[in-house]
Amino acid sequence: MKKKLCLFLVLFINIGLFSQSKDTIYYNSEWKITNSSKYNYYLIKENDKKNGAFTAYYKSGEIRCNFYCNEINYEDIINSKFESKFTAYSKDGNIIIEGNYENGLKTGKWIYFSDSGIKDTEEVYEKGILNGPYISYYENNKIHQKGNMLNGKKNGEWITKYYDGGLKSIYNYKDSLATPFCHLCNEYKKCKAVINNLFSKNSIQTSWICNDTLAYKQIDEGLLVTFNKETNSNFYIDIEVPWKEYDDISFEVTFKNTENSALEYGLVWNETLIETTYNQFMVTNNSEFVIYNLEDNVYMGNKFDKTESLLLGPGAENILKVSTKGNQVYYSINGDVVDTQKITNFEGSLFKIMVYNNQNLDNESIILKNFIFKDTEEYSSVENGLEPGKFEWTGSGSGFYVSNDGYIVTNYHVVENAYEVWVKCKQDGIYQKFKAEIIQKDVSNDLALIKITDAAFKSLKEIPYSILSGTAPLGSEVFSLGYPLADVIGENVKFSSGNISSLSGMYNDVTNFQMTVPVQSGNSGGPLFDKNGNVTGVVVAQLNKELYESENVNYAIKSNIVKNIVDMVPNPSFNKKKTKMKKLTQEEKISLLSDYVVMIQTF
Repeated sequence: MKKKLCLFLVLFINIGLFSQSKDTIYYNSEWKITNSSKYNYYLIKENDKKNGAFTAYYKSGEIRCNFYCNEINYEDIINSKFESKFTAYSKDGNIIIEGNYENGLKTGKWIYFSDSGIKDTEEVYEKGILNGPYISYYENNKIHQKGNMLNGKKNGEWITKYYDGGLKSIYNYKDSLATPFCHLCNEYKKCKAVINNLFSKNSIQTSWICNDTLAYKQIDEGLLVTFNKETNSNFYIDIEVPWKEYDDISFEVTFKNTENSALEYGLVWNETLIETTYNQFMVTNNSEFVIYNLEDNVYMGNKFDKTESLLLGPGAENILKVSTKGNQVYYSINGDVVDTQKITNFEGSLFKIMVYNNQNLDNESIILKNFIFKDTEEYSSVENGLEPGKFEWTGSGSGFYVSNDGYIVTNYHVVENAYEVWVKCKQDGIYQKFKAEIIQKDVSNDLALIKITDAAFKSLKEIPYSILSGTAPLGSEVFSLGYPLADVIGENVKFSSGNISSLSGMYNDVTNFQMTVPVQSGNSGGPLFDKNGNVTGVVVAQLNKELYESENVNYAIKSNIVKNIVDMVPNPSFNKKKTKMKKLTQEEKISLLSDYVVMIQTF
């Protein structure tokens, strides 16, 4: 009797389970029907129910979402005719989506949250299409981005902010295409008004005119300018910039080679037609650059030189850039400064892109991809007067870690007059900025020890280099990593190499040595490495080439002097196995060491 009863119960349970399985619909993460072994969510089907309230569950049994349907489609649930309120939950029970449907289409405000319940995004729908305000948030509840959608596309002004609430950018859109004019601000409230004009045929253009409309055609990549024996020997574009009084500016153009690009091309700036004044920066396919200067119709000379920065192969791109800081002008090719000069005033408001076919070659061509013009702005004029004045660092330099908890060596003159010090460095593979304090000064040797004090800073792994106690021999190969001219050629680490050319500095200073490694403003405080990747000095100065009529005479503080200030660090964490770096190639050393070289910005 007991055996029959047990058999009956087992049969009853199996029938029940089988029945439940038939009424359970399984879905994958994209809400496509799947089988019972490969599912993320499930929904229990009740007697062929077609409308009303429904609940879907996670595989582990928690509620995934509650919703209403006028007509549910179990096989294609995404296309069911949803109605009224829709709510989705995380496994912890936090609301992650809430909004409303009308006739199967999203309507009104929809709010999205992270799994922990922090608001992420707000959107507004009209008949299933994004129409209205859009706002996204950081996890600290500050706004990340806000703007307006029209018929599912970005339109009008869109503002992006930093994690701390500071303004990052303002763009204007038309049907999700960005217009060329925008405002950009960095974390330190240094702002630029920017024209970024893409010449591609599908982009929105700013105002420009050219001398020959038959010499180019618009393609996906930009303007394809082509010369032949019947057309003009030159092509130029006049750019209309909507400002007349400039502070610090930059003007850059990206050129792309074709199979036949034996042309001379470049930029013209500071031009005024009334007084016949201009400055011209041109390059040739012979790896040469030329700088012409004309002022009040008087020829002021030129600079002609070879360069290794120019890329000549078919398909290669070259970015030519002119930047000003005060009365100093920087000319760069692909991020490398090839020349500098001083100009007493900027008279012209005209800018040109020039292409010459001086050799009268047939079927020569080049692609103009874009031009970017930037002019310094007041932060107050960008963000409605929240703070007055211009916000930019007063100085910058380089430094390097001497402990894994944030101690850094740099030059004293980098932080000498600072009331605030910030360090920009890599953490988790991305650049971040942290507040720092001056810990120790060695004025006589021009050294300083600073420490990152920001609680968000994460300790580093063991530092891969050592600081040498001896002096590198005369003629030995050395290289530097640092952040020269960061506000001109970018805030990313730069590599330079050379040799030790003297074991003493200026006036036979035995604490320094002379080297041929190029040095620019911003290199100060950066490490000088030997060929094995260990610190043999700290970059400190460049001999004034105008005053002493010198070329490439630069100095570094010897590593045995640097060790004196490093010895004050409580827990130095250098690599004690000096053979580790020897096994790496030069490229591998640079890649590894770059993460331990920082940019220092002072206010």
